[in-house]
Amino acid sequence: GNAAPLALAEHPPLSGAVTPPYSSLLLALALALVAAAPPRTATASLGLPWKNAEAKLREQGLLHAEDEEDAPRDGDASLGSPGAAGDPAVSGSDGGDLTRASPAEVPYREAKKILAAFADATDARGRRRAAKAFGRLTRALELDAEHRGALLLVGRAYQMGEGVELDEARAVEYFERAAALGDPGAHEELGFAYSIGWGGKEKNTAKAVLHQYFAAAGGDERGQMAMAYRHLHGIGVPKSCQAAVLYYNQPAEKVVDLVQVPGLSPNVEKVRLTTDEEGGASARRERDVVQYYQYSADMGNADAATAIGQLLNYGARGMTQDHRRAYRYFTQAAAAGDADAMSHLGHMHANGLGVKANNETALSLFKKAAEKGHAHAQYGLGYMYLAGFGVTQNYKKALHYLNLAAEQGSAEAQFHLGALHIRGIALTRDYTKAFNSFNLAAHQGHVMATYNLAMMQLAGLGLPVSCKNAAALLKGVAERGPWNRRMETGHAAYQRKSFPQALVRYMKAAEMGLEVAQSNAAYMLEQGEAWYESEQDDRLQRVLYYHRLAADQGNVKSLLQIGDAYYYGRGAAADRSKSAAVYLQASQHRSPQAMFNLGLMHEHGIGLPKDLHLAKRYYDMVLSTDAKASIPIRLALWKLGAHGWLLQHEGEILRYTSALHKHNDLIAAAGLAIILGAVLIVRLSVFVAGVLDN
Repeated sequence: GNAAPLALAEHPPLSGAVTPPYSSLLLALALALVAAAPPRTATASLGLPWKNAEAKLREQGLLHAEDEEDAPRDGDASLGSPGAAGDPAVSGSDGGDLTRASPAEVPYREAKKILAAFADATDARGRRRAAKAFGRLTRALELDAEHRGALLLVGRAYQMGEGVELDEARAVEYFERAAALGDPGAHEELGFAYSIGWGGKEKNTAKAVLHQYFAAAGGDERGQMAMAYRHLHGIGVPKSCQAAVLYYNQPAEKVVDLVQVPGLSPNVEKVRLTTDEEGGASARRERDVVQYYQYSADMGNADAATAIGQLLNYGARGMTQDHRRAYRYFTQAAAAGDADAMSHLGHMHANGLGVKANNETALSLFKKAAEKGHAHAQYGLGYMYLAGFGVTQNYKKALHYLNLAAEQGSAEAQFHLGALHIRGIALTRDYTKAFNSFNLAAHQGHVMATYNLAMMQLAGLGLPVSCKNAAALLKGVAERGPWNRRMETGHAAYQRKSFPQALVRYMKAAEMGLEVAQSNAAYMLEQGEAWYESEQDDRLQRVLYYHRLAADQGNVKSLLQIGDAYYYGRGAAADRSKSAAVYLQASQHRSPQAMFNLGLMHEHGIGLPKDLHLAKRYYDMVLSTDAKASIPIRLALWKLGAHGWLLQHEGEILRYTSALHKHNDLIAAAGLAIILGAVLIVRLSVFVAGVLDN
C-alpha cells in the first residue's frame, strides 16, 4: 500500500558528477537534426587533429589543468556497451555463487568474462570465443556438477546453439538441474518453456506461472517482469494492478539506480521487424548512414563530429561505447565553435568520463555554450550552481539557468525543476507544478522523471491516484533495463539469418510483456514457412497468439492480422462475424485498412448486414483518415455506385438478359464486332505512333 520513495535528484559526490543530459531518444533526434541540417560554412569545419583542437580550446580558456591527465588515455575507464559485463543475458540471474571458493569458480568466471566481451559478436571470431567459453563451462561442471551458474549458461548455450550444436531438449535438461538447485534464472527459462510449449515441454500455464514466480522471488528481473505482465492482463493469474505495480517496481528501481551512474545510459534498442528488414536492407541503410556521418566528421564537419561523438559516448546505433573516442570528436567540434559539442565536453569533464574530472573546465565549457543559447549547457550550468560544484552555491542563478534550459525543452532541467518543487528547495512546494515538470521530461524519455510520475500517481500527489497509469509508467522504465537486451541480440540473429535463434529471443522477450517483441515474434512466424520446423497449424496458431498479445497492448496492425485470421481461417476457424468485430475495434483506433474492410463487408453482406449506405460511410471515413488512399477509395466508390445502380435496375436487367438469350447468334456477332473494333483501334494507334516517330 505504501508508495516507494521518489527518486529525486541527490547532490552528487564531490567529484562533481552531473548526470549526462541526453537520453537515447534525444540522441536519435540529434542525429536526425544533423541529417536535416544544411552544410556548415567553412568556419565550422574541423580541419584540426584533436590534439591541436585541444590546444586551441586551452588557448581560449575553455580547458584547464595543462597536464596530460586531462587528455583521454587508452587505459581510461570506457564502460563498454551498457549492460555488457553485468548483462543478465550473459551473467544472468546466473545463480552461481561468486563468493564461494570452489575449483569450478575459476573456469566459470573465465567463461563469463569471455561471453561478456563477445556478447554481440557474430563473426567467426565470436563463434570461436563462444566455443571456448563452452569449454570453460564444461570444465566447471566437471569440477562441480552442481554449479548452478554453469548449468544455466550451458543450458543457454544449447538453447541458442552458441559454441555447441543447438539442442532444445538438452537445454531444458540443464535448466531443470539448475532450477532444482534454486537458480532463479533457470526458473525463468523453464517458465518460458512451459508457457509456450518449447523444448519438448507441453504447454502448461500453471507450471509456467510457478517457475516465473520462483524466478521473481529469487530477484530475477525477467521473472519479475513476466509476473507483472501476467497480473496486469490477468494471464494465468488473477488480474491485479497492485500486484503488477509491486513486480514492476523492483526492476524499475534498478534502472533508476543505473541512470544515476555517470556514463551509463541504460536503454534497449527495440527494432520493429517489417518487410524493409528482409535481407537486412534497413540495417544496411542505418549502417551506411552512420558510416557517412563518421566520414563527414573525419573530413571536418562539426555537426557530424558531434553526432558521432554522441553515438560513441552512449554506445548506440551499433557503435561500442567509447568515451575516449567520443572526447576526441567533441574536442574537434568544440574547437570549431560547436555549442553542442562544448556542452557534451562539459558533462564529460564534470563526470570524469574519458577525462579527469575537472569542475573548472566543465564550468568554462558550460558558460561558453550557454552564451550561445544551448539548452543542455544552461542545464549543466544551473546544476553546478544548484549543487555548488566549482562555484558558490546560488539557488537564484541555478533557477535562472534551469528555467532557460527547461523552456528550450531540456528534459534534465525539467526533471530538476520538478524535484525542487517536490522538495520545496529554492521553490515553493507545489505537487501540481512538479507533476507538470516531470511529465514534460518523461515525454522525452527521462527515466527518473517517469519513475517519479509513477510514484506520484500511486500516492496521489498533485493528481488523483491511478494504479493503471502508474503500472504503465513503471513498465516503461523496467523495459529499459539491460536484462531486456534479448531484443538487441534477437535482431542481430535475425540480421545474420539465424531465424530460429532470433525467434526464441523474441518469444522470451514477449513473455516479459515487450510489445515490440510480441509483434516481431508474430511477424517471424508469419514469414517462417520455409524454416519453422513444426506443423503449419502450430505455426499459424502461434502467429495468432502473439498478435493477440500485441493487440492487447494497443498494436493496431496486430488487430488487423487477427481480423484477417478469422476472415480467412488462418490459425482459427473461419468466422466472418468475429472478423468484422475485430475490424470494428481496429477502426476505432483510426485504422484506414479496417474501415475499408468494414465497407467492403457491408457492401457485399459478408459477416455484416448488406448495407450500401454504411459501406459508403466507411469508404468516406478512409478518405478523411488517410489522404494517400484517395485513388483506391475513389475506385471503390465508383464500384459501389455501379453496384447500387445494378441493384436498383435488377428487374429490368433480368428482362433484357432473358430476351437476349433467345438470340444467341446476335450476341455472338456483337461480341465479335467488339473484339474486331478493339483490334482496329490498337492497329490504328500503332500506325499513328509510327508516323509521328518518322
